[in-house]
Formats: sequence, structure tokens, C-alpha cells
Amino acid sequence: MASLKKKEADAFVVPSLAEASLEYKALLDKQTELQSRYSELHSERAKLRREIEAEEAAGKQRLAPEVARLLGDPADSVTALANRHREVAVEMGHIEVAQETLRRRLSEARNGASKAVCDGVRGEYQRRLGDVCDAAKALEAARERHDELLDDIEREDVNLAYLRPVRPFFLGDRRDGKIPYFLREAKEAHNV
Repeated sequence: MASLKKKEADAFVVPSLAEASLEYKALLDKQTELQSRYSELHSERAKLRREIEAEEAAGKQRLAPEVARLLGDPADSVTALANRHREVAVEMGHIEVAQETLRRRLSEARNGASKAVCDGVRGEYQRRLGDVCDAAKALEAARERHDELLDDIEREDVNLAYLRPVRPFFLGDRRDGKIPYFLREAKEAHNV
């Protein structure tokens, strides 16, 4: 589903991890390269398996590579196909080990790249957090004015049922609710 909120043309763009770290980008590129090579080998292995099965079904025998060479068997003989199949399987195994190593390295490099991204967006984040804090303060002040009016009405012993007031309980307790807690947390973490 498309976002209902449109981005402005000059909206702040958070850089990707790859944009923030050349090391991370190089690891991603290597991962893509290995995945591509693995897919090629997987396809080749499946093709070789089909060819070997077809050759064996036709009655051809598998010979030792030296014997096949001495007999002058063609490169598409069962033996040659089986040798290539083994080579492909070994290379695929090496790629699997390399991919696992890359996953660990990417996980480690992610921290450094994440720090770079966070350092780059810190100013914008603090600005937006400040906007949220300002809005929270305005909401807190509006709530106080709202509650003062209800207090005044109650002091006059008015039956509030006719007003049907809506109380902002989602903000927590009036004196030590969620907004003061949020503002303290923002001040401690970002001095906003």
C-alpha cells in the first residue's frame, strides 16, 4: 500500500548503510557477486546431473579419468561430466563457506556503518525531536487548560454528564504523566 503522506522534494534523506561505509558497500558487492556465481554453478550442476543421467541411461559407463583420457573419450563423456560435476560441487561448497564468513563480516561492519549514518543524521533527528518536544509541551499546556476548565465546572457542582467531556487519559496522570517523562528522557538523551 502506498504511503498516504507525500515526501517533499527537498525532504531529508537518510543515507543507506552502503552509502555511509565503503567497507560495508564492498562486502555487499562481494555478497552479490558470490550469490550470482553460486546461482550459475547451481544451474550448471543441475544441467550436468541431467546430462550424466541421460548418458548413463544410454548405456555409457563411468571410467576413471586416466582411462577415459587413454581411450580418447570425448569431453562430454560420462566421466568428464562427472568430474566437472564434482568440481562444481566443490566450488559451491567454498562459496557457501565464504557466504557465511561474509554474513559475519557484514554483521560486524553494520555497526560501524550504522554509527556513520547516525552521526550524519543526528542534527536532523535532534531538530525533529525538538519539534516533537515543542508539540508535547503545547499538548501538555492545552491539557492543563482543558482540565482546569473541567475542575472549575466540577467546583460548581455541575453534572458533567450533560457536557460529555472527553478526558485525555492516554497522556497518563495529570501531575506526573507521560509527557513530562518523555520530555525528561529527550533532555537526558539529546539535551533537547
